[in-house]
Amino acid sequence: MHPDWLRKRIAGREHLEKVIGNITWLSIDKVFRLGVGLFVGVWVARYLGVERFGQLNFAQAFVVLFSPLALLGLDSIAIRDIVREPNRRNATLGTSLGLRLGGSATAIVLAIATMFILRPEDRLMQWLVVIAGVAFLFQAFDVIDFWFQAQVQSKFVVFARNAAFLCFAAVKVGLILMKATLLAFALAALGEIILGSVGLVFFYSRQHHRIRDWQMDFQRGKELLRESWPLFLAGISIVIYMRIDQVMLGYILNDAHVGIYSVAIKLVEIWYFIPTTLASSFFPSLILARSNNAEVYLKRLQIFYDMMSAIAVVIAVGMSLFSESIIGLLYGKEYAGAAPVLSIYAWASIPVFLGVASGQHLIIENRSRVSLYRTLAGGVVNILLNLILIPRYGAGGAATASLISYTVATLSLVFFKGLPRQVNMMFASLNPIRWLRYVERLKSA
Repeated sequence: MHPDWLRKRIAGREHLEKVIGNITWLSIDKVFRLGVGLFVGVWVARYLGVERFGQLNFAQAFVVLFSPLALLGLDSIAIRDIVREPNRRNATLGTSLGLRLGGSATAIVLAIATMFILRPEDRLMQWLVVIAGVAFLFQAFDVIDFWFQAQVQSKFVVFARNAAFLCFAAVKVGLILMKATLLAFALAALGEIILGSVGLVFFYSRQHHRIRDWQMDFQRGKELLRESWPLFLAGISIVIYMRIDQVMLGYILNDAHVGIYSVAIKLVEIWYFIPTTLASSFFPSLILARSNNAEVYLKRLQIFYDMMSAIAVVIAVGMSLFSESIIGLLYGKEYAGAAPVLSIYAWASIPVFLGVASGQHLIIENRSRVSLYRTLAGGVVNILLNLILIPRYGAGGAATASLISYTVATLSLVFFKGLPRQVNMMFASLNPIRWLRYVERLKSA
């Protein structure tokens, strides 16, 4: 699957081969979703129109605010422990599943109850929240992905999720042709998650593993929660400063503004698969390097930052310069107001990409509390700026608030002992000369 020059470069380097192979599979997954998802997503947005599209996105953003209760910050902690202690795999996976199911049930109840309080007369919105919330229960089985990530074998996750994605992309097209209701599209999104979870169970069993061998261990649960609670609280802050803007737009203004804003941020966030893909593939390698050789670890981390910065800058420049053409071509005149929002929000990709990279360092160094503090800072800044900017500038104000808050959260590491070096590495990674050096190395390989 790799070109000849790359194959020669990595030949004999087993772990690097696994990392690049994993990145390749995850990239295939996301690029496939990018192409098909963009086509279907644009069609859905055009069919629903600004207001109904805004209602759908408001409900989804609202439910996401409760997702930390369902996720409990377990992902990176569980993956790290599976890598370090493979003999405790069944206890780690079984306990993670039990914790997530309990957290998911709590999240669903709170989300529904809160929506009934906020919009007591809006039955459509209440049903949208119910449908979106039920997805948490099935997403609990994403713990299977922990195992595949720890083994750097994400291709099986790609198979499962792409099968579900492709199936329900066709369903959404059918719904458009049948002129279906908004609730039907919400149910289609839920169906995709259910089918994806079934696929994960199937491929896990095909690898000669059995879910019934998993163990719910009370002591293991205490250990996981003791380490993950800072990430859980950080997750609350993350969803606040990454989704509260949509909720506040709908609450302060109306759902049509949410529709305009959602179009812009979706065009930027489709690229966010890149940092998560690189992070999930580099994470095991960084863990091992940190244990064996600190110098190699820092070198790999700097390469990680450099890759993140180069890609993020290209995305930001491209999306900002061509925002009007992109919106006009894809969504038409009805969504023209999304162009200036896109030109602002595109630059948020830089702090987001670097924030993901620095987050891996914090987890490896067992400094998860810093993730909590910095995302809390970003969340507070975002809420305050949204309160000031949304009434004056609408969706553009929300985009500006997000850009500033993401930057504050990422660079706040400078205030923590032992971490200013990470900020220096981030700024160094923004130097285009470093990117050119990598290109020259590849040419001479």
